[in-house]
Amino acid sequence: MIQIFKKTILWILFILVTYLGIGLVIHHFIIPPKMPNYTDYFKIGHSFHSQLEGLTQTITQVKQNELSTDITLQPQSKGPVVHIHEHFDETFMVKSGTLSMQYGSEIKKLHAGETIIIPKNTPHRPFNETDSPVIISSKMPLHFAYCLSQIYPFWDESEANTKPPNVIFQLAVFGDLFDSYPTENAPPKAILKTMKFLLAPTARLMGYKKYNEQYIPK
Repeated sequence: MIQIFKKTILWILFILVTYLGIGLVIHHFIIPPKMPNYTDYFKIGHSFHSQLEGLTQTITQVKQNELSTDITLQPQSKGPVVHIHEHFDETFMVKSGTLSMQYGSEIKKLHAGETIIIPKNTPHRPFNETDSPVIISSKMPLHFAYCLSQIYPFWDESEANTKPPNVIFQLAVFGDLFDSYPTENAPPKAILKTMKFLLAPTARLMGYKKYNEQYIPK
């Protein structure tokens, strides 16, 4: 009986390892997910929105590797969760209103005409504590802006999509393109990166997509 149990466990492990290995090779190298051309995907004047974060990003400039947007934070908008970016600095310039920025352990207030640069790997969160909209100009890598434009409507479709396991599977298909890692009430960055890498093939089999045409900014 013990031998049968051991053999069963070994067969299960073999199947899991084989599935994982083949799935990772297919996902990452042989049949990568469908992706649009960024410069065709983004159009000046088009917008993408997040009801969850209380903001709208309107595209103002598209460069080869960078997207500029005007971000409107609604009154009393909480903005995103506190997070870091591993590979890029983020720039915010306030065009109107008073922006609150969690910067590390500080809360900074920025007024019209003021700019702040958030170095990579610095925890931050832009939000609006006022009763009026705040408009800020921002620059970010094209690939990261693409992921935002696809994840915002996914979150807004269902509250369940903002929580595990749904959100983890969706982030898994984005992989390292989605260079944003929460720093509060979340696993460490290294664990999140590993989870995304390993779960990507399963996420695709479950129907999660890297590119959803209905989410294109308009």
